[in-house]
Amino acid sequence: MVSYLVLFAFLLFSSKSFAQQELSSANDDECDPKTASWTSWFNTQNPRTTTNGNDIEDISVIRKIDPDAVRCDTVLNVEYSVVGKSHNETSLYQTLVNNNGVFCMGSTTSRCPDYRVRFCCPSQQEPQPQCGETFRQPHTNSPLRIVNGFEAVPHSFPWAVSLQYKNVHDCGGVIIDQWHILTAAHCLDYSNDLGNYFARVGAHNRLSSGQLMPIAELVIHPTYNEPRSTDDIGIIRLASPITFSQDVQPICLVDNAAEPPLDSTVYVVGWGNTAHQMWNSSSPVLLQARLRVISDCSMYFAYEAISQVCTAHTGPADRDHGSCQGDSGGGLLYFKNGRWYAAGVVSYAIGCGQQAFPTVFTKTASYIEWIREIINRPRVN
Repeated sequence: MVSYLVLFAFLLFSSKSFAQQELSSANDDECDPKTASWTSWFNTQNPRTTTNGNDIEDISVIRKIDPDAVRCDTVLNVEYSVVGKSHNETSLYQTLVNNNGVFCMGSTTSRCPDYRVRFCCPSQQEPQPQCGETFRQPHTNSPLRIVNGFEAVPHSFPWAVSLQYKNVHDCGGVIIDQWHILTAAHCLDYSNDLGNYFARVGAHNRLSSGQLMPIAELVIHPTYNEPRSTDDIGIIRLASPITFSQDVQPICLVDNAAEPPLDSTVYVVGWGNTAHQMWNSSSPVLLQARLRVISDCSMYFAYEAISQVCTAHTGPADRDHGSCQGDSGGGLLYFKNGRWYAAGVVSYAIGCGQQAFPTVFTKTASYIEWIREIINRPRVN
């Protein structure tokens, strides 16, 4: 008890003090998005279950237990609210608030309200991984194909993700930051069963390597049209952050609608089927294919050039190659100025990498503002 009294004596000189009241909101000052951002909400103590009726939400403690608060060596602002009222016999508690958090001293007969708190902290306090970097050189000069099978160099595409439902590979995706994966909207049919839907990151063999990440939310583009396969793009928000390593890295996003230019060499990777109409032919290891950007798919599909990218076969004339079932949502990979970019995500095709028909990707650049809006939304635990 003595240590808490010393703490309160120290905080009192620089804190806002609220006695015998239950706060419904607090500091409404803005957190400048150019230089800082809010953490998620934290609620580390419940005064109904503490022996002394206290509720202390202290950033120095929270930093040690939650990755989202690690960057908060400096706190620019604090916001707080009441989750549950105290229902006291008396109201003899004291609440102090400053940039270190919320500190409420109560007792067994006068318990504090149950506070939650979030902090405004500098966005770039620690160096972040550079997007589009790979620590293992991928194959780029071979006649590559997913259909018929050409194995990628293990971990040469460290942003590749296997989306798995009930431990079965379903779709691909790419890591765009530690909390988010970009994929196709038609891969996100599992909102009612998220407990069985996982993202495997850092894998080469999707059966035995990498890490299964639980999923918190599936975000489908609001104008996605399933019959027409337009606006076929979505974002997965993970339940916990990815730890980056040489095997796990984010990819850059193309934000210029003119890229990749016509006739560019692009790549697609995935664990999808390796033969047309063979539904059990999904590859256990990551495969890759080389494609070429062409100008128009409208003679084959209801193609929309403003929001889609059309690609064609570049391999041997007697062999089909390209994406297949299970590769949907994987990235259209484009190498520029020493970095890899996702220019799109696999949307649809006729058959599997058939020489006569192109493959259509949803164009990343057309949705870059929507993507940024989603990934910058405050997370609510």
